[in-house]
Order: sequence, then C-alpha cells, then structure tokens
Amino acid sequence: MSTAPSHKTALCLIPPENLWEQIQSIRSVHDKAYLRWMPHINLCYPFAPESEFNNIKVRLETILNARPSFEIEFDNKSIDYFKQKGNECTFHLRPKVNKHVIELQQIIENLLPNNLRSKRSFEAHLTLGQATTSRISDIMVEMKANWKPIKFIIDRVCMISRENDPNDLFSIKNEVLLVGANEQHDDEQQLMSIGAPETLVETRSMSTSKSRLCIIPPDEFSTRLLHLFEDTSFRPMKPFQIVLAEYDRAPKESDLHSRINSISKFTVDFGARSICFNYSTSRLFLKPNDIESIQRLNLNNSHDFDGTLTLGDLDKQDLTEVGNRFTQNWTKATNEFEVDRVHVMDSNGRFQYTVPLKSQCFS
Repeated sequence: MSTAPSHKTALCLIPPENLWEQIQSIRSVHDKAYLRWMPHINLCYPFAPESEFNNIKVRLETILNARPSFEIEFDNKSIDYFKQKGNECTFHLRPKVNKHVIELQQIIENLLPNNLRSKRSFEAHLTLGQATTSRISDIMVEMKANWKPIKFIIDRVCMISRENDPNDLFSIKNEVLLVGANEQHDDEQQLMSIGAPETLVETRSMSTSKSRLCIIPPDEFSTRLLHLFEDTSFRPMKPFQIVLAEYDRAPKESDLHSRINSISKFTVDFGARSICFNYSTSRLFLKPNDIESIQRLNLNNSHDFDGTLTLGDLDKQDLTEVGNRFTQNWTKATNEFEVDRVHVMDSNGRFQYTVPLKSQCFS
C-alpha cells in the first residue's frame, strides 16, 4: 500500500546558488512563496513523505546515476505565464530547451508511478511570482527588458522537505547525481592501484601503441583530491592527467618545442560541479570550467578533445558519496593549478621529456 503524497515535500531541480541573485530579486517582490521555497523546477510535487526519501533515493540512483548532466538556459524569451483561477496569473521561467528536463521527468515518472499523481501534463518552469491578469502584460514587458540570460549545469535531482522544519521552510534532504558521460572518453589509459603505484592493474586496449602529450597536475593538487576518495573503491590513474594528443611514435623533442614555445602558461580551474563519470567505463574525471587555453595545446586538432582531467576508476555504488565530498570540499583556491609545462609519456606511462610553456612577460 503506497503512502499518500505530501505537499511538504518535492522532487526538483535547483539552480546553483551563485545564480540566485537575479531570480530572488524578482521573487522577493512578486512571489508569495519566496521565503518557503528556494528557486526550483519541480519534477514531482506533491511528493513522498520525507521518511521514504532514503528508499526512493536508492531506486532513483539505479537509473539516474547513468544519466548525463545537461545545461539549462533562461533568456528573455523564457519569461512566460499561465492563468490560474479567477483573474490570477503565475509568471515563470521556462528553459530555452525543455527536452532534457522532460526526458528526466518522464524517467522518474516511470520509476515512481505511485509518487506522481498530478493530472496535469508536466511543464518545466521556475516560478517567479504571481500577478493579476490586468497587470501581467506590463510585468512581462518589464521583465523581458531587464532580464540577463543565465546558463547552468543540472547534475543532480534534489529531494526537499519542510515536514520537520520549525519555520515551515524547504531545505535539501537528499540528492541523486546525474553523472553519466555525455560522450565516450578515452578508454586506453593505464590504471594503477592506490597502494602499489608500480603495479599495473589494467592496460586498456591499444594503450601499448600510443605515446601521449599530457598536462600533469602538481602533487599538492593531486594529493588534495586523493583525500576525497578515502574508504571508497576509487582506483586512481598514476598520475592524474589531461591527454592533449596521442602518437603512434613519440614526436621529436625539437619539433614539439617549435610548436609549443609560443604558447604562454595558464591556469586550469574546476568548479564545484566539475566532477563527471563515464558510466560505461567507470571512469571518473574533472571537466575544466574553460578549455580555451587548453585547446591551444590540442596539437592534433582532435574533434573529441574536451580537456578533461582523468582521475581513475570508481565503482558506481560510490558515485554519490564521492560527488558529495567533492562539492562540499570545493574552494576556488584548492581546485586550480598553473600549467607551465607539458610532458611526453611513452605507452608504459614513463616520462620521456618535458616541454616548458612561455613565461608571460609584462612591460
């Protein structure tokens, strides 16, 4: 027998908090639920009682952990409204592209049919406020004229509740990560065990025939990351690396110097939601916030190049724990490093030589 849904819980998508300011400045004036709700897109409301969250999370993870993250954009064309009872309207933001949100909601509906009892068809939207029909046209004009487009990555589904909150305010109680890969990543890298870095655990197919041009993070950066994987199934690549190019035969050092010595050193940084997972290969990696600088080192002009930092392999049951640790421990200062050289490694992971990047000079 299923439990009746609760209007004090919801399953939803929540934008990153650093993008709330514009949304909240509107909601604080126009939305009667401004204090109770954070900015959100409901996938399921009402939802299951909070006491069922843990069981539902396990069910959702079996499917959603394999789903990739996706981007949502709100531009001025996203501002819309629908009529309510009487002369009231609710105005809101609709994602510029609805496809991924609709697909996600449909998957959840199929997984949890007893928890989605709304008779209305699903319409992805983020509520901004309420107005009367006589005022809505003026509000639409003003909003669209002043709105600054925002984009963000959705990499998790949130379970929120106000059931036990003394102030009757919603807060996040559980999260399910979307960590499937958007595309196939390099599957040819060598993996080492944590305890025995000299012991080869696995060699991917074709890796014996390829040399690599790589960016290797400094030891202090890698050490900080390794602490996040303690007591998990994580099997790190030694060393962590961004593969820039692959060669059947290692290029001559003089040739690489001539191609690289004009490229200035730069900084690579990762956001709180940069951690990603290739579900088909169990590969864990970080996506830089901006790959423009790294792209200059894509010497083979590979169309598949995305600048990801490959970390190693992880069993899928540890995905949520590792993702939460990374997000909770993220700070800008500890998740960036300077790239001032690149390395050539042979097919067995041995360093062949290093090529420095150009030092930036200021007059």
